[in-house]
Amino acid sequence: MFGSITPTKSNLSKTEIERYKAYYCGLCHELKRKYGKTGMSALSYDMVFLAMLLTDLYNVNLAEGFERCAAKPIKEHKYLVSQYTEYAADMQMLLSYYSELDKVNDRDDEKEEKKLKAYASYLKEIETQYPRQSKMLKDGLRQLSDAEAEGEKDAVKMSYIFASSISAIFNPIENDFFSPSLLSLGAALGRFIYLMDAFLDRKKDEKKGAYNPLLSLDNEIIESLLMNAATDASSAFESLALDDNLAILRNIIYSGIWKNYDKEKNNDR
Repeated sequence: MFGSITPTKSNLSKTEIERYKAYYCGLCHELKRKYGKTGMSALSYDMVFLAMLLTDLYNVNLAEGFERCAAKPIKEHKYLVSQYTEYAADMQMLLSYYSELDKVNDRDDEKEEKKLKAYASYLKEIETQYPRQSKMLKDGLRQLSDAEAEGEKDAVKMSYIFASSISAIFNPIENDFFSPSLLSLGAALGRFIYLMDAFLDRKKDEKKGAYNPLLSLDNEIIESLLMNAATDASSAFESLALDDNLAILRNIIYSGIWKNYDKEKNNDR
């Protein structure tokens, strides 16, 4: 579920890389502040994108700080946080719970069950604070699980089900002026993430005899499905009024999200 929405750092300036790192450290800071070590273990690039997007879009106050951490214990490093960094941290924990639940359902692993219990200890609080996002995610993932159990072979249908589950996470303020574009962006990225995960897991799933809706599709069709989702994402993205983080976010939308795909294709040659 995580790891697709990342930048291509080779195409960013030094200043842009440092700004991205500061947002990344800011998300880690908020996860640690609110959820301790459990929160830090949930950190992902995907929610850094969300924090940068919403902070820029709503033009909210951005606080700067410096600290040492377990990953960088010697020298203090800069972090940037806003109210939407906290929101992204909360959404990260919500997503991480269901990601971990999926792992536990797939295999009997005491370590994974322990992590699930840790995430679950914060679930009720998050669901109470964000009932709309929580319900959409829970209902969508249940529908996805039911479709998998039935052996649904339509990859597009499955990607849209997953998209419906996470689109609300990109829309923190219900019925806001930006809601249509944010929901469209979240849905398109959701489709892309689902299809990309399925693409990357094809060999493993085929070997194990596990469910994967892309197993019967050739690479050209898969690439066209990914391209359609990415095109819809870029269209929604370009409708948003962004400024401070625009170059970094464009880098992610137009280049970064394809890194795993390009790597997998190169491995197949």
